[in-house]
Amino acid sequence: MFADTQMDFGKIINTWRSLPFVKSSPALGIWKYRLAMAQAPIFMIEDVDTATQHAATAIAEMAMREISPTPGNFCVWYNYLSGSVPELRRELDTLLLSGKTISSSNIQELFDKYFREPAAEERLQQTGDELQNTLADVIRQVAQAGLDANEFGKTLHKASGSLSTGRIDPAAMKDLVGELINATKLIGQRNQTLEAQLSQSSQKISALQTRLDQARRDALTDALTGIGNRKSFDLAIQFRAQQAAEQRTDLCLLIMDIDHFKKFNDTYGHRVGDQVLKLVGARLKQTVTGSDSAARYGGEEFALLLPQTRLADAIDKADKFRTGLGAHSLKNRTTGQVYGAVTMSIGVARYRLGEQLESFITRADQALYRAKKDGRNRVIAEAS
Repeated sequence: MFADTQMDFGKIINTWRSLPFVKSSPALGIWKYRLAMAQAPIFMIEDVDTATQHAATAIAEMAMREISPTPGNFCVWYNYLSGSVPELRRELDTLLLSGKTISSSNIQELFDKYFREPAAEERLQQTGDELQNTLADVIRQVAQAGLDANEFGKTLHKASGSLSTGRIDPAAMKDLVGELINATKLIGQRNQTLEAQLSQSSQKISALQTRLDQARRDALTDALTGIGNRKSFDLAIQFRAQQAAEQRTDLCLLIMDIDHFKKFNDTYGHRVGDQVLKLVGARLKQTVTGSDSAARYGGEEFALLLPQTRLADAIDKADKFRTGLGAHSLKNRTTGQVYGAVTMSIGVARYRLGEQLESFITRADQALYRAKKDGRNRVIAEAS
């Protein structure tokens, strides 16, 4: 079956290469395809032929770039070619024009950003709505119990009034006792029903809370590395900057870039590149202590926020992480093939109370740029 699949990809690629606008310049094929589609009438509805053309082009692009044709990857390429998500098209255009090797992790990141995260937010909203409705049911149940207790109180008050006169015949006494017995049975039954309803609601609330927590974690977690995603970083830096301003404490930011990441992808393939990203994510998890927060900032870049940490201590922590990561070589456990050490360039900046967050991030980014320019595999702090 695998051989058949490979043969099908070969046919698709050959078909793609045979198209007139690809023949003249294979490297510019996708751009000419984009141009041809852009010149089509804007009122054109995507018919079967057009959809098939998009699909074949998407699969051919993935095959030529050695990107696995998973549903998520296909979703990104297809929507890029069809232009259905303008923001996705602009971002992938920038990536293509940069000349960098496009890896599965890049496409996964785009999928998470434009297709997975809205779904996670939708699950958050849906679970929150269910939780709100369940709590509303509990309030109604308790309110009804209050009405039942009020009615029972009226029955008791009435009986008390009748008994207080001291003059009640046996027949009236019998009726009164019967009424009290019935009222007592009724309130007892309703209390049992309420207890069962509240128990059921409690279990449902507990399950919904678990689902809500999981949906929140999914929405803020990078699928590949298991650490925070860009949205998680954006939320964390806003909160920590506000906290630092209120408490007049230090806050430092590390922005890190994997050295020669393109070489891992080009030499060993995107799967090894993904393993490199996972390794960095795992080591960052081990590095995080206290209120620190790590995130995949984008592509092969990572970020680490260090609240209540002086610049000197942040530099020291960055250097320990860098040396620890580079001390061991990455290798294939099955074949024993050694891929080499994973090193990182790191820029460090300290938050200046009251400054715009963009300025804070830019200074860390500029320090990272200097670290790469000065030879990589080093830590550089912001210019004072």
